[in-house]
Amino acid sequence: MSARLLACAAALVLAATGCSSSVDPNDPARLNRPGNDGANGDVQGVHVRDAFLLGEMSTASPAASPAGRQALYAVLISNRDRPDLLERVTVEGGGTVRLVGPVELRPFEAATRPDQPIGMASGILGNYVPMTFTFRDAGAVRMAVPVMARQGRFSGLPSSPVGSPTPTSTPSPKRSGPTPKPTVPPEHATREPG
Repeated sequence: MSARLLACAAALVLAATGCSSSVDPNDPARLNRPGNDGANGDVQGVHVRDAFLLGEMSTASPAASPAGRQALYAVLISNRDRPDLLERVTVEGGGTVRLVGPVELRPFEAATRPDQPIGMASGILGNYVPMTFTFRDAGAVRMAVPVMARQGRFSGLPSSPVGSPTPTSTPSPKRSGPTPKPTVPPEHATREPG
């Protein structure tokens, strides 16, 4: 009888364990862990999802040489009730990013597509690159952006954006009324190539 009781207890433990693993689509733990290969970050209602640089074919070292250029991909989503703007993307440890153009974020919409680069990076070394995305109103978010090899789901992506990239140091267009500027700590400041 005790073997039967142990079997029932084990079945109850397994059932309880299965019930405790959340499959609820509204579970905050699941919502805050997007299932993608890129970097993810949030700042004041703006979400950066699946940010990555597109590297070469080799999986051993997908990062390009310092002189090489890599397309920067990221999906930008606004959960704010007013427009915002991606002003710049800066790179720690050397390198630059030039955005395709102003990336405007409308309220409660995705501003970019996962299959189109938002800019070009150059002078990048390594497989993970510390980058800071700075938004006009929401502020700045820092992430370790991976360099992905051009294979699998990344093989068919364009290696450069449509249109010519513009320097990220270009001031954003003025809107009517005062616009507060985000404060970016000195360690996140843009480093210009020497």
